[in-house]
Amino acid sequence: MSLINWLIPPTVTNVNPRREVLAGLTTFLTMAYILFVNPTIVGDGFELALMHVLGTNTLSAQYQALVYTVKLGVAAGTAIAASLGTLFMAFYARLPFAMAPGMGENSFIAYSVIPAFTTVLLGMGIVGPQAAVIALMTAITAVFIDGLIFLFTAWSGIRERIVKSISPNLSIGISVGIGLFITFIGLSLGGFVIPGSGTPVTFNTRAFVTPSSILAFVGLILAIYLYIRRVPGAFLITIVTITLVSLGLGLVKPPSTLVQPPMFTTSIIPNFPNNIEWWFRLVSLAFPVAFSLWMIEFFDGIGTIVGLSNRAGLVDDSGRPINIGRALYADAIGTIIGALAGTTTTVIYVESASGIESGGRTGLTSLVTGLLFLAFLPLGPIVVMIPDCATAPVLILVGLMFVSLIPRINFNDLTEAIPAFVAMISIPLTYSIATGIGLAFITYTLTKLVTGKFREISVTTLIITLIFILYFVAMVPMLNP
Repeated sequence: MSLINWLIPPTVTNVNPRREVLAGLTTFLTMAYILFVNPTIVGDGFELALMHVLGTNTLSAQYQALVYTVKLGVAAGTAIAASLGTLFMAFYARLPFAMAPGMGENSFIAYSVIPAFTTVLLGMGIVGPQAAVIALMTAITAVFIDGLIFLFTAWSGIRERIVKSISPNLSIGISVGIGLFITFIGLSLGGFVIPGSGTPVTFNTRAFVTPSSILAFVGLILAIYLYIRRVPGAFLITIVTITLVSLGLGLVKPPSTLVQPPMFTTSIIPNFPNNIEWWFRLVSLAFPVAFSLWMIEFFDGIGTIVGLSNRAGLVDDSGRPINIGRALYADAIGTIIGALAGTTTTVIYVESASGIESGGRTGLTSLVTGLLFLAFLPLGPIVVMIPDCATAPVLILVGLMFVSLIPRINFNDLTEAIPAFVAMISIPLTYSIATGIGLAFITYTLTKLVTGKFREISVTTLIITLIFILYFVAMVPMLNP
């Protein structure tokens, strides 16, 4: 039996290897930006935690070096998670779906989970950079634990049943809110928005006289043009172009070496017992945040699988995606591998649609994409060199992919539309995905109750609502010590 036969799903009869290879290349070019963006986001979250524990707004060279090693670790973990996760999808599920650390999940870990764990650690008497490092490693350990839970729920079929019990409108609202949050992060990294005087946020009037912000704006226009023209790898081209211009202008220093063995500095394997112990200690004290992380990861995969399968025509006679069980297994395995390697939650990427549109229908498409991600493993120094002004345009536009889901919300039923709207606005405006999700679930449950539609509240939704009520109640003593 040839290699290709091991990569063909049951419903596909005609395979064009050349088309499948080109589809795999297209998928890679479309989503390769994650190799540069993920270390930036996680590194930024760790840097904020580090400045918090040190009580400073600037870091010395010593601590900047620490942030750099974290970014190198996340870069290596990202390449491993994307490559091995996608290769597992190719051979086990035989589907043209690529995997990599998710954009919503990495933002949540960087700007919600790590800060929450850091605050708890400070309350426990853990001070200095150790608190930020433990918070980071515990957050990645939480991803590993969640991956094990996903594996069990995929095996038992529980994951599908739970997802179906949550309002799809609420899920879409949360996704849109996360997208707006990512866009806001991009605006901040680009230097376009800053804390206001008398207002929570304001436009940075110096943005258009600041070289890095000017480059970020130029990058945004370039990304918009390439994206509208449907140029494969539009985001990757933007990142590379702005980085090269930054090098030419002296805004970023070239790395001392372009290639080096991967540094898995954020891998949870070396101190695995200690990481597990800290997870047990912190998850109970910051349970709602840890639970939110699990929930975001839990619901992400199925919707993407269903959408991509329908787009590719990879469904059975009843409309059910073929090999969905295997795809969910691959989703869980990717998350476990990614966490062990030292990165955030690995998910199936909606950008896989680009490869599907190019004719990809089998695991051969995923095989090509996975091998291309693997080739980036020794290029950590180049990945970490990428400046914020190069990734900011991509983050701003990535939000569009999430916002495009809005038409799928049922605005004819206000008991569904209003909670979804609360999720959309509260996630970016509170700068907390966990808080936004909590407010959305509470609003959903109360709206159904006061309008007499309590029968539409599932047991799962009710449990999640009660957890978040306890979360907000528990926050009150923290505000009034």
